[in-house]
Amino acid sequence: MSNKMWDALLEHAKTCVLSGKLYVYYPDNSRNVGAVFNNIFELNGLISEEQYYAANSLSDEQKVGLIMHSPFLFFF
Repeated sequence: MSNKMWDALLEHAKTCVLSGKLYVYYPDNSRNVGAVFNNIFELNGLISEEQYYAANSLSDEQKVGLIMHSPFLFFF
């Protein structure tokens, strides 16, 4: 997918009505760390050791750690 097509897709997704539903993705069966997304797959937060952390409260290092721990998480 070209950058132009990706940008158009993102802009369209931002115009969608959010349902209020949240989805949790756990990269493994241990369920120690999970990523929380809204219905347009925008990162909403992180669950770690049964504690919720809002996306805007995560440091850049924590966000990078999440990506490094589960890089396939962002390519579905």
